[in-house]
Amino acid sequence: RQSVTLTAATSQLVERVRFTDGQAVARGAVLIELKNTEQNAGLAQAQAKLVQAKQEYDRWVTLSQKGFAAQTSVDQYRAAYLSAQADVAAAEARQADRTIRAPFSGVVGLSDVAPGALVNPGSPIVTLDDVSAMRVDFPVPERFIAQLREGQPITARVDAYPGQAFAGRIAKLDTRVDERTRAITARAEFPNADRRLKPGMMVRVAISHGRHQGLG
Repeated sequence: RQSVTLTAATSQLVERVRFTDGQAVARGAVLIELKNTEQNAGLAQAQAKLVQAKQEYDRWVTLSQKGFAAQTSVDQYRAAYLSAQADVAAAEARQADRTIRAPFSGVVGLSDVAPGALVNPGSPIVTLDDVSAMRVDFPVPERFIAQLREGQPITARVDAYPGQAFAGRIAKLDTRVDERTRAITARAEFPNADRRLKPGMMVRVAISHGRHQGLG
């Protein structure tokens, strides 16, 4: 259903690995924690400056309300307060980059990443697959379009399980026909609660056309 290879947004050392190979994880679960000592210090500093900026802004607002401060001074301290808020948000974002979370529920693959390893932006850390249902995209010749519909039953067979058919349905049909192949792409979905179907498997699909009756 969904598949992604997780990477880091920055170069940093791995502090903790919070998953085991093949583990099922929930959306938002922490998978990797990168070293973030510098980012924690930066966030604490930004938060302290925000508290100070807020106090100064509130003080000048009070003085202005009593007629002891010009509005221009209040605006100046308000701008400083808003800037301090932005600095905290930026520091929180830098800190969040040091935590890699699961973007959706699924199963993690095999990984060689261990505490102390250096990860770089774009370097693969681990794969995450939502295998609760499997999607299969396949072409159907143009002449059969009239016989296709979303929700239509479909069966699949794989070499790993000879003699066994997996039941599914056509979930979506593409909006256009490929001009080169004169075929439309159909997307089928197959329930996979037992996880027997794996991403990357070669499958053979068959579409049910229904039954026809005639007079004998």
